[in-house]
This record gives sequence, structure tokens and C-alpha cells, in this order.
Amino acid sequence: MICCPFHADRNPSMKVDSRFHCFGCGADGDVIDFAAKLFQLSLRQAAEKLASDFGLSATGTFPLIRYKLVEKPLNQKEQFYKILCGYRSLLADWRITYAPQNPEDPLHPCFIASIHYADRVQYLLDILLQGSSHEKQQLLNGKEVTALGEAIERCKEAEEAA
Repeated sequence: MICCPFHADRNPSMKVDSRFHCFGCGADGDVIDFAAKLFQLSLRQAAEKLASDFGLSATGTFPLIRYKLVEKPLNQKEQFYKILCGYRSLLADWRITYAPQNPEDPLHPCFIASIHYADRVQYLLDILLQGSSHEKQQLLNGKEVTALGEAIERCKEAEEAA
């Protein structure tokens, strides 16, 4: 039960959703009506108060608020996850983009890479997300993700050269 702020002597209940309704006094309206009644303001003053309280512009011109994006550094597992997801997405794109249009077409190196590396990337992601702690540690300590990245980068270079 929410007390109605419009009368101190009674304690009727109030319904609040996208509009408010006081079952005690029958007051009803939207948020601007509520603020106007609560603070004894005109509708315009209530709208301006709400805009000011919430950092909005009542006139339609919004002040430029600059936020500084603060990124926390990723730990090694998060870095590997991001890298492997990027590889998986790239390989999926290559499988579609460079798929041969007919059986006689020569296979593009990026298409071959997509077939060759896709399962391995998914396997490494599975280890990273669901493997045992020993498997995860081996993956994080090993050079497999780096080697895989170098191979994919060589394919990217070949793609850009073509």
C-alpha cells in the first residue's frame, strides 16, 4: 500500500502504473499531474522540475553530457573467449562468402580455412567454457590460440591481396 501524499489526515491506498489513481480522494493523472499536485506546481512547472531532476531538457535542447567509457581490462580467459568468438564469426562469414558457386569452381583459400579451422575453434571455445580446470589451464598456457590466430591472419592477408 502506498500512502497518498495529497492528504496527511487519511491513509488511503493508491494505484501506480503508467498513471496514478488515489482511491481516497479520486486524484488521477500522469507523472506530470502527480508532481504538480505533490509539489503544488503548475503543470508547466512540474514538467520543468521533472526534466531538471532527471537531467532532461524541458525545451527540447539537450545538454551534451560526456561520459568517459571505462573498460576494465579483460583477464586471459576473457581475452581468449573474445578472440575465439571473433575467429568463429570470421570463419562462418568466409564459409558463406567464398563458397563455390558450382562444383567446377576452384576453392578459395578462405573457404578452405573456414572448413579446416571452424571445428577446432569451436572445440577450443567448448574447452574454455565447459572444460575441466586442467583443460582450461592447458589452453590458457599453450600457444594454440596464438598459432590459430596466425594461420587465420595469413588467410586474411591472402584475401586482402586478392
